[in-house]
Amino acid sequence: MREKTPRKTLLLIQFSGSKKKKLKHGICSCMLYACVIFYLSMSHANDNKQQIKKLQQDILQKEKSVQQQQQQRIILLKQLKQQQQVIDQSTKAWRNTKHSLNILNHDIKLLNSLINKLQQDSIIQHKLLGQQLDTVFRQKLKANRQWIFSNHNHRDGERNKHILVYLISLNKEREKKIRYLQLTSIQLVAKKEEQQQKQHQQNTLLQQQQRVLRTARNTDQKILHDLNTSIKQNKERITKLRTYETQLRNTIACAQIELKAKVTAVEKPTPLVARLYGGLTVGQAIWPVIGRKIHSFGEPQKGDLRYKGLVIAAPQGSRVQAIADGKVIISDWLQGYGLIIAIEHGKGDMSIYGNNQSTLVHVGDQVKAGQVIALVGSTSSKISSLYFEIRRQGKAVNPIPWLRK
Repeated sequence: MREKTPRKTLLLIQFSGSKKKKLKHGICSCMLYACVIFYLSMSHANDNKQQIKKLQQDILQKEKSVQQQQQQRIILLKQLKQQQQVIDQSTKAWRNTKHSLNILNHDIKLLNSLINKLQQDSIIQHKLLGQQLDTVFRQKLKANRQWIFSNHNHRDGERNKHILVYLISLNKEREKKIRYLQLTSIQLVAKKEEQQQKQHQQNTLLQQQQRVLRTARNTDQKILHDLNTSIKQNKERITKLRTYETQLRNTIACAQIELKAKVTAVEKPTPLVARLYGGLTVGQAIWPVIGRKIHSFGEPQKGDLRYKGLVIAAPQGSRVQAIADGKVIISDWLQGYGLIIAIEHGKGDMSIYGNNQSTLVHVGDQVKAGQVIALVGSTSSKISSLYFEIRRQGKAVNPIPWLRK
């Protein structure tokens, strides 16, 4: 009995020493693992801080640019006000010119009427003068015959003489009137030519004023439109940069939460979703809706933004179905996505369905492939469609390879 006791004690000591070595080795491994994770997290955090700093610098630069452009816009608006005053004066001058031109056109029309009337009167006077000359000639011939055959009747001779004098005087008046008509006609024609020359000058001036007004208006409107467009684009760019910053901050926060979860889950069992669902399989997921693809993954959207999923046009109210088995983790309204549903399929795989008219499932619901989860709605583009994404480990991927052909 005395010989066995030391052997047992020795075995216990050896067993205890072996257990202590294993425990010490495990503690060292955990500390090393924690140090590696801490180093990686610090490196990732430093990179993210640099990205945030760069984004903030870009935002400041864009804000300064917008402020400068807004100041330029104020100066331009003052110039536009002065230009509008010039345009107003030019418009008044144009109206006066047009009024003068209308008066000239009326005067020319009146002169044409007077000239035509004078020409008609002149023709009539010439005709009457011819008739009077013929009468004088006949009267003289008659008087001579009577003088020859009337034994020189003194009374008849005096009467014929008076008639001839009257006719000659009448002819002189007629000729004088004809000359007056001719002179008046010449003066009217000269006046008409003068008015027509003024009319041509006024027309030329009117066309020049119209061109100046049109050019000034078009130039001012184009400058103002371009400046407003530039300001709008910069504001949109700033909004996008702020969105990028917010998304990046959210990503950092999620990464930190995941990092803490990884450290604390070293000895924890596999999560329920991972045990229930095996993730997505390439080419096996069903299409979320029957429709026409109008935007593809990676297609340019606005500025430097690109689509991170598919946009599928479908009639409003069409049924949206889950592409595979999974658990609903989001069923809510989000800015830019409308009513949205997100389903986790295990192994970090997730499907997202946006722009819905109505959602038919709630957070925590377990869904099967093909189950109707929502109804298609319409967006600001007035086209009813579904926005669809697939994400793996939080990163959007092209959904096409994962969907059935």
